[in-house]
Amino acid sequence: MARNSRSGRTTTPVEVSQRSKIDKLRALRLSDEAARQAAGTWGEMSLGEITHQPSGEIFVYVWKGRALPELEKLPGKRTTVKRADEHALLTEWLLKHKMVGFEITLLAWSLSEAEAARLQQARLAEQSAAGLHVINAVPAAPQALAS
Repeated sequence: MARNSRSGRTTTPVEVSQRSKIDKLRALRLSDEAARQAAGTWGEMSLGEITHQPSGEIFVYVWKGRALPELEKLPGKRTTVKRADEHALLTEWLLKHKMVGFEITLLAWSLSEAEAARLQQARLAEQSAAGLHVINAVPAAPQALAS
C-alpha cells in the first residue's frame, strides 16, 4: 500500500478548507491588533459597568486585565485604577449596599489607558443623559453667569 505523505496520512479537502479558514481568521485578527496598536488603542485595560439592581445605580469602572473584578475583594485591595479617589468612591458605594445585589457587565477589553479613559467618560455622559443615577458621574461644569 503506497502512502501519499511522509506521515502516512493524506489530507482531505475538508481539512484543507478548514485550515484555510483558520489561517484567514488569524491573519484578520493579527492585522486588527496591529492596526489598534499603531493607533494607540491597544492595551491591557478593561471597561465595565457595575450595576446595583435594587436601586438602579451604576458605576462605570476601568481596571487592569481581562478578568472581571471580584467585588467582594475590592474593598480590601489596593487600588487598581489610576485615580485613588474613584477607587475610594467605589469601595464606599459597595459597602453602603452591604455588597448585595451587584452585577458586572464587561463593555470593552484590551484597551490602552487613554482609550479606556475616553470610553469611560463617553459612557458616563451617555448614562447620565439617559437619566440613570451614575455614582461616579463627572459633575457638570458650572455655567457662567450671564451679565
